[in-house]
Amino acid sequence: MIVLHDVHKGFDVKDKKTRKKKRVEAVRGISLTVKPGEIFGLLGPNGAGKSTTLRMIAGLMHPEKGSIEVCGADTLRQPETARGHVGYLSTDLNVYNRFTPRELLRIFGEFQGVEAAVAERRGLHLLGKLELDDFADVKMEGFSSGQRQKVGIARALLHDPKVVVFDEPTTGLDVLTAKTVLDLLKLMREEQRTVIVSTHVLPMVEQVCDRVGIIFDGVLHGDAPPRELLQKWRVGTLDEVFFALAAGGN
Repeated sequence: MIVLHDVHKGFDVKDKKTRKKKRVEAVRGISLTVKPGEIFGLLGPNGAGKSTTLRMIAGLMHPEKGSIEVCGADTLRQPETARGHVGYLSTDLNVYNRFTPRELLRIFGEFQGVEAAVAERRGLHLLGKLELDDFADVKMEGFSSGQRQKVGIARALLHDPKVVVFDEPTTGLDVLTAKTVLDLLKLMREEQRTVIVSTHVLPMVEQVCDRVGIIFDGVLHGDAPPRELLQKWRVGTLDEVFFALAAGGN
């Protein structure tokens, strides 16, 4: 389970024109609960606060105010325990070009305290699910962005996390492989994992998400099943909800 209570996060940035520092409130009072067996879709335009929120859940950033619990562990008071429950896929994915997927997954298995034999078995199983097993022993320097994305997904799931946080999981993937990722998300729901997924692919949201929230200017709007969200805004698509928020709706 993931529980966010009145979470705030801001940054000091330099104004490009004046070069003076100014405060940007990226996340402003977000409260949210996602239970085991749920897939929550976190949507919003670039710069709205999505990735900042996901990074705080994953323990890569700390809230300035409020609290975040992952499987009962507070991310500030019990950071290692909380992080151990999370499988996190970032948009700024990097892989080590000189490694093969098998080598990379073995190393990350060690980081997560997974026995070598178990990491090997899980890693190959995940690569097979993602149709990358034929490349398990190929150095990643020549991998496409889609292949790197698959390795990142396998890396995030290697330690069998109870909570899965995916930031744009289908980026760079072809249609067939993207469907494989959707099927994997559905399987994680059946396995009673807690899943948060951020994406710009709105049809994906309607297919797999049980509830949806839209971040705009650091504030969470919605938190309802996709159909209910559309009915509330009296629109036909999630795109139109974005437009309404941009026009000053609430």
